[in-house]
Amino acid sequence: MLVLFSFIFSIVACNDGQSLTFENKEDAEQEIGKFQVPFMPEGYIIKKITYENDGFTHPVTKVFYEKASHKVTFMIASSWFDNSPSEKIENDKIADMLWISKDKEYVLKWRKSNKHSYKYLFTRSEEDKGWLISIAENY
Repeated sequence: MLVLFSFIFSIVACNDGQSLTFENKEDAEQEIGKFQVPFMPEGYIIKKITYENDGFTHPVTKVFYEKASHKVTFMIASSWFDNSPSEKIENDKIADMLWISKDKEYVLKWRKSNKHSYKYLFTRSEEDKGWLISIAENY
């Protein structure tokens, strides 16, 4: 038992996790490396970028967009929300695409193949579904 506790403690102690926040993509890429963001409609600006890396799982990069009071978040991560209610979207351009209902948010989850990380777009407006699918298709 003591050996198991020591092993677990050493794993936690070796965790060199990162939690970073950036104001723009250029600063983020200098610190965490290049990453692709979707082309957003005119008027949407990046408010901040966050990067979380616990040292064990896939890093999570979030880009927070805003246009007036409308907010959309883009995220690159591993598979999240697997137990949330979802609806598969039939799409000619992207085979792996789902709409997920999460609390008061709608989440578009997609990836082009098993070799790619999942991408996510978050919104609070159900009316955004159509143009968020278009953003994913053009990613």
